[in-house]
Amino acid sequence: MEILTGIGKLFLNPLFYWIIVLLALMGWRRIKKERRQFGTKIYPFFTECQGTMFISIVFSIIISLVAILVGMVMSFEAIVLFVIVTIIVSMTGRTSLLSASYTLGITFVLLLLLPYVNIGPLEAYVNFQDVTIIQLLTLTLLMSLLLFAEALLVSTKKGATFPEIELGSRGKWIGQHRIKRAVFIPFFVLLPVGQADLVLPVFPYFEVAGTGYSLILLPFIIGTNYTVRGELPVQAIKKLGLATWLVSVIVLLITLVSFYFPYVSIIAFLVAIIGKEWITYHFKKKDKYKRAIFTPLDEGVKVLALLPGSPAHRLEIKVGETIKKVNGQPIKTVNAFYEALQNSGAFFKLDIIDLQGEVRFIHSALYEEDHHELGVIFVESQSKYEDIE
Repeated sequence: MEILTGIGKLFLNPLFYWIIVLLALMGWRRIKKERRQFGTKIYPFFTECQGTMFISIVFSIIISLVAILVGMVMSFEAIVLFVIVTIIVSMTGRTSLLSASYTLGITFVLLLLLPYVNIGPLEAYVNFQDVTIIQLLTLTLLMSLLLFAEALLVSTKKGATFPEIELGSRGKWIGQHRIKRAVFIPFFVLLPVGQADLVLPVFPYFEVAGTGYSLILLPFIIGTNYTVRGELPVQAIKKLGLATWLVSVIVLLITLVSFYFPYVSIIAFLVAIIGKEWITYHFKKKDKYKRAIFTPLDEGVKVLALLPGSPAHRLEIKVGETIKKVNGQPIKTVNAFYEALQNSGAFFKLDIIDLQGEVRFIHSALYEEDHHELGVIFVESQSKYEDIE
């Protein structure tokens, strides 16, 4: 009953509703950009969360069990700070800042500094003088566990990547993919009963060694955001995932040491933040100097993206492949592809250069309900995009 009551209290937390609004805003901004750049919506709302249910459930259970068995205690002040920090960080619009390295890291720093700051009238509601080392260690352990969730989120191949176009250094439009994902992870933590009354009059309650605690189901959101144009998204996901796993393992090892030497927890947060920045900077720098692969070609047209549920998706055309011919007719431009497809009648044949550089053939038919352009998104000539910026 206490667990069920704790779950019910999730719906009284303002951060829970802010996360829903935030996810909706992510989808709305992306769809608006897709319509502006490609003339159509490619993915629906909340696609950023696609394929994250497993991560959400597994880490909710793992973190909740660890919190109860180990005794991860968060004060009322820590929860308030965390909620405020998450909302402010998310208002920047940078999904990458929703990493546990930043949200919990900033909360950790504030808990260290605020005991030395005069907060005036707010002292009647919050007391940062009572922050204990146990609460700081709780934030450190939470961060290390959530970094593993982030590593799994980055490395999973189930979610979609979102196509974009931008003007290259040579004045030509090039395509790129944004690896943008978010996962909602609610988990239980312990709150001292004496502080529970500051939030709500009734909380789930139990005693551990004579001390009263309430179970609080805390909402949490993790976000990632990387842009890739010099290689296929699948290749970038693999590299980013490995790098994030490495940082997660290092931070966890430092966190375990901090249970014996508490002030080492500061090093854990520094390593987490520096590691996250290093991954972003290193990946961005290497990708910048690679040749963009999604560009208009002299022969054939490069596939930038596919509309979900379209004939192209059904025919298993893949992002990064090149369509060379339609019904034996060589294709040099996107317009030529559309014209050849429309003149092919009900049946058509495509000559495609796959990701291994080999030719494969697709024979199929267009049905009445099918997308008239096969549902393939290309990087077209500059004339189509000249009024975007």
